[in-house]
Amino acid sequence: MKKPNILYLFTDQLRGDSLGYSSGGEVITPNIDELASRSLQFNRCISNSPLCVPARASLMTGMLPREIGVWSNRKGSPSSAPSHVRNIREAGYATAVIGKTHLWRVGPGPKPGMHSQVMDEVLGQWGFDYRVEVNDPIGTGTMGCAYTDHLDGIGWLQAHREYILNWISELRSGNPTPWAQEPSPVPEGEDIDSFIGRSAVNWLKSYDFDRPFYLQVQFTGPHDPYDGPYRYRELYDTDDLGAGVTELPENEPLARINARYRRPNAITKATVAQRQRWRVNYYANISLIDFWIGEILQVLLSKGMADNTWIVFTSDHGEMLGELGLIGKTVYYEPSVRVPCLLRAPNGVRRPVNDLIEQVDIPTTLLEIAGAKSFEDSTGRSLLPFLCRGKTPVHKPFVVSELFGETTVVNDRFKLTLDSRTSSPLQLIDIAEDPHERVNRVSQPEYRTTVGELCDCAIQLNARMNHRELVEYREYVETTGSLN
Repeated sequence: MKKPNILYLFTDQLRGDSLGYSSGGEVITPNIDELASRSLQFNRCISNSPLCVPARASLMTGMLPREIGVWSNRKGSPSSAPSHVRNIREAGYATAVIGKTHLWRVGPGPKPGMHSQVMDEVLGQWGFDYRVEVNDPIGTGTMGCAYTDHLDGIGWLQAHREYILNWISELRSGNPTPWAQEPSPVPEGEDIDSFIGRSAVNWLKSYDFDRPFYLQVQFTGPHDPYDGPYRYRELYDTDDLGAGVTELPENEPLARINARYRRPNAITKATVAQRQRWRVNYYANISLIDFWIGEILQVLLSKGMADNTWIVFTSDHGEMLGELGLIGKTVYYEPSVRVPCLLRAPNGVRRPVNDLIEQVDIPTTLLEIAGAKSFEDSTGRSLLPFLCRGKTPVHKPFVVSELFGETTVVNDRFKLTLDSRTSSPLQLIDIAEDPHERVNRVSQPEYRTTVGELCDCAIQLNARMNHRELVEYREYVETTGSLN
């Protein structure tokens, strides 16, 4: 029997609650909604790290950040680590990636003049046969990649870089206004996500299907800047959109988060109208990606391959969108740490799943689909039993998310954040009593037993700690004063 193809659709900074099919979802995503109607819908998929590089390292290796030693965007995982892509290739698949991998870093920031092509060999070591890599948005301002090469060829590179560098300058000012971001100045259809989507369409059209394929399509959006064309913004009526949780936390959150509030900025003071406009900009980029997902799926149909292709749709982490007065990610609140996850089998079984899962479960599942060698020691568990009523899925009593030397243990009701080295509790959120996550209950006497139980969960994972990498990371923070 011929092995199935696997299509891995990936976004950057996509909230788990933002898609049209989700409860209360406001985004116009007809193609993703159609995919969801024939998929397992995992409604509580937790990112193993609410930041790009460590989250992507976990998705590649099946290892938690503490195991792989990737605590920030400062550096990526070594390509000698376990790789689900490499295992899938060894199982007979043609492997390809188009888009932003963000698996490698050469320091805490972009290296002006460097081209991603110098790391092409490293992507090959990870297991990719065919590679079209683009940088993250910040990187395209000064570094080269397949996308900047394309813009250079059509005469729009300088305009794009001015747009990106102006956005970076605003971010670094400490007073960003994301609701005022303009679309990319390049012609419609030449933005970075359209380049990725079109490249994936062309790859699928030309593929000869002699071997089953494993194709990763990694969009850069809806990570800011919100560069999607105006016509996608015009799909939305600002007044019809919500504004999210506009209040700040009631008491002391994590110290590094509290430091943000001590620096007055436009985000904490954003009006309801500004928050709604922000969502228009963010949602428009999602609708743009949805268009290209529709184009990609149409190629599968036209090639007669849809009935023999598994599809995974997910993201690395979410986006706060101003909720609790915060922008971006790097926090353990739901908008930042919960991501969408769809798994469509060739027979198209639809089923909402409310069990807790985490990102390391995804590569474990992909290995099983491909009939590839499984990881020797991963906390990841296959999601395939959720497809079969005769099988009992593994219910995880807790999952974890880690970043900046912190670990958050998440169970059905609580989130406890601890210092990863000392296991000292820092923040406890009671999701049932406080769905807006505004109260830190870590010091409240009535939660002492809960804190102790969740600390024990984290301690169970201490044997998996790469202590050398954690010490090295802490020394870096002490030396530079930077977490990232």
